[in-house]
Amino acid sequence: MNSKQEGTLSMSVGIVNFLEKNASITSSLPGFEPLFTKFRINTEGILVLRKQQEIDNSGIKDHKEFLRSNLSAKAYDISRKTEAFATFVNNHVLTKEVHFPETALARATDSKLESRSLIIYEKAKENIADLKPYGVTEDDLTALKNAIDLFHISVPAPRKGTTEKKHITNQLITLFKDNAAILEKIDLLVDIVRLSKPDFYAGYKESRKITVTGTGSLALIAKATDAATGEGIKGVKFIFIPQNGNKESAGAEEPLVKMTARKGILNIKNLSDGTYTAVVAKTGYKQKELTISKAAGDRIKLEVQLERIE
Repeated sequence: MNSKQEGTLSMSVGIVNFLEKNASITSSLPGFEPLFTKFRINTEGILVLRKQQEIDNSGIKDHKEFLRSNLSAKAYDISRKTEAFATFVNNHVLTKEVHFPETALARATDSKLESRSLIIYEKAKENIADLKPYGVTEDDLTALKNAIDLFHISVPAPRKGTTEKKHITNQLITLFKDNAAILEKIDLLVDIVRLSKPDFYAGYKESRKITVTGTGSLALIAKATDAATGEGIKGVKFIFIPQNGNKESAGAEEPLVKMTARKGILNIKNLSDGTYTAVVAKTGYKQKELTISKAAGDRIKLEVQLERIE
């Protein structure tokens, strides 16, 4: 995420904490609860996506398993509650539709877990009015749908690298945009108690401020590792070639050439905004090429695995 998004996320977390502490006031605001629930779930989703965006390759599998475990637990909980309702009212069709043993979810393939969880979600959604006595609420269903969406994102797509990162970036943009629209409505509701609850109003306005900080002096951090051993490789050459369309560098700036130091680490302080072809090469290893895009405020993190030439 860029510095503006980081500042917005920090503000969002602060807003969630502030409003949760003042539930006695917000509970009287008309239409507040569904707006706040959606805002809170979106913010949790952004936190998860940021973690996924920043973790290194070695942590991707563990992170995916965390999301899988979270999804299967939520799906099984709503499944058994919906099944209890269906059994009680003698709805044999619904009973069979939502009957999934815990192992049928926990040990399912990625696609089956997602599809079975969607069935549970849709059937519970159809009967939500009758499920409240069984402990299933709209918030529970929203949380389940959010878990399904996050797990879907974590499943490796056929296209990797830049495509996967772009997908996560687009998901973040959507969530931030949704939260911005929700906050505009919450702002209007909070304004209702501006005079009657001045301390609450002032605290909300303070929490609503966005502080954008710089990302530091580094524009890019790269690491080259041996694909077989995972060890960092010293002396790997990174060549950053500006593509057509770069504002400052297209057709004029020479390619930027840097070498990795000990442990395969490479840091670049200044990199013009734009799109680059990065050529990664070292004698004895297969050369790699990838495309990176640098936007204002971004700090790019790369980890490139190189395969030895047989």
